Amino acid sequence: MRPFIALFLLLTIAPALAAQSSRKIKLSPVALGLDLPDSYKQRTFIKGLAGFVNKIDQLVGAMILIDENKTTVLTRFVRQDKPPIITTSTSDVIFNAKIDSKFKFNGAYSIASTKVDRDAIREIIITDIGHAFLPEDYIPYVEICRASGNVSPETRKKTYYIRSAKLTTVYTRAYQKVGAEAEVSGVVFSVGGEVYSSSEQFRVDYIVSVDIVSLEKLLSLQNCNALINSEELARRDQAEHARLVAQRAEEEKRARENELNAAKAQLEDLKNVLSQHIVKTEAMQQSLQAAQDKEKNALEQLQHAIHLADDMAHRAQIAQQNVENKESVILTFKNKEGKVLEIKNLDELSQEKLRELGFDVEILMRGKE
Repeated sequence: MRPFIALFLLLTIAPALAAQSSRKIKLSPVALGLDLPDSYKQRTFIKGLAGFVNKIDQLVGAMILIDENKTTVLTRFVRQDKPPIITTSTSDVIFNAKIDSKFKFNGAYSIASTKVDRDAIREIIITDIGHAFLPEDYIPYVEICRASGNVSPETRKKTYYIRSAKLTTVYTRAYQKVGAEAEVSGVVFSVGGEVYSSSEQFRVDYIVSVDIVSLEKLLSLQNCNALINSEELARRDQAEHARLVAQRAEEEKRARENELNAAKAQLEDLKNVLSQHIVKTEAMQQSLQAAQDKEKNALEQLQHAIHLADDMAHRAQIAQQNVENKESVILTFKNKEGKVLEIKNLDELSQEKLRELGFDVEILMRGKE
């Protein structure tokens, strides 16, 4: 019987031991974060300003009224020529840890109202991603002094001026306790001997923290009367300077007007002279055109005369050739009065006919030309 019992125990207990050993998971324990950094805890977190997460630059310079748990944005004092300076960052991790329900700021706005329940753990990553601020010389103290003149002391105590603002992201992920028989998946770690796991993705929230100064303190650091008087003197100086500048500008305008009138008069004179020159030029052009026409006519006549002379010369040459080819008798004679006559052709007037006409013919010469 004993061998049988031993075999039975081996068959029933061994699989259970094997299954139990297969479920063992060795995890390095994780320490929980117990507190936030002091530099972060000292910030001022106001829930009523959460609407400015996408425009923290518009929050800087605002005057706010904090009445118990209610925050009201009253107005904003920022110089137009000096807007808030904005910087951005993606690597300023302030806090990265896992927390449980015992965390000091559990559910606080500084961690985006993240609430950790019992038997749960949250992983939190806090990072600054934007900063807007006003340097001291950017604050319009004179305007603030003027605006606060009619503010009651009770209201001043509740009124604050925002000097700077920071935009912060809070990434969170929830982990649940895993039982001894439960299946685990995703991210797994152990805390205090307990196993926690999560298959969730990080959730991101945005929160705003501000650097504020009370209106009373702000005014106490400034001599408003002196500032206003100084500003009034500065305005008077500016007005006098503007008057002098305007006067010089008016004198300059008049000088330019006189120069313009002189230039216009000179232009009119030049136009008149030019018109006279144009008239003279037109007359000269007409004379020139007439001379050119005469020259052209004379040239045409010359060419015609040249052509006619050439033609006459050609005809004379032909006539000379004809004379040379035909014998002619040239007769020179005198009449009774002694007048010399030349006859080139005796076909019509013979010597007998001439004598009949009463001419004493004296042959002086006869021959060929």
